Amino acid sequence: QLKRVLDALHGGAFGGRDSGLFDDLLSSVRAPSDPWCVAADFDSYRQAQQRAAVAYKDVAGWQRMSIANSAKSGRFSTDRTIRQYADEIWRIEAVAGKD
Repeated sequence: QLKRVLDALHGGAFGGRDSGLFDDLLSSVRAPSDPWCVAADFDSYRQAQQRAAVAYKDVAGWQRMSIANSAKSGRFSTDRTIRQYADEIWRIEAVAGKD
């Protein structure tokens, strides 16, 4: 499957008139390191997408899952998250802003 996708991207199937649109992506996936593990994870990603497509067709089930996902996500705030990263991971102090 991955080879078919890469060949389609390389062949310009999705780039329209811009034949080099995906050259950077293709280079990074085909590079010796594949730093984002795109090639390694492709099959599991494709399978997950197929399961999501099937689940999406069940409107009531999708709504239940969506509501449950939101309800279970807990408190999330980008400000809180960044502050926590600054404190616990980066160990840096906040800079006073222009409020």
